Amino acid sequence: MSGVSFPVEKSFATGQQGATLVLMVCAGWLWAGLYATPYSITPYQVAATVGHRVRITPSQLLVGAGAFPLTGKSLQAAHRWLDRQGVTVRAVSTTARSRAANPAEAV
Repeated sequence: MSGVSFPVEKSFATGQQGATLVLMVCAGWLWAGLYATPYSITPYQVAATVGHRVRITPSQLLVGAGAFPLTGKSLQAAHRWLDRQGVTVRAVSTTARSRAANPAEAV
């Protein structure tokens, strides 16, 4: 992560009724806030995680305990931007997530 000065932030259109996702990468942690519009003052959903790791599904960015729905193009743009900031982005299959949520069904 040399050459990156913290914090850095970027907003992404979610493709979900005008909502905007703002991602902020800080030294040692990552913050995400979902705003109703690009002009909203406060987010209606927030998540943060220690470290620089996030997960993605085909339609969501997972930051800590927060799940943020994004269109495919927005998710791809967020993924590229996070990569450039030194954030590890790991793909998670939706079947693996449902098995983890319902271990009895995994048998």
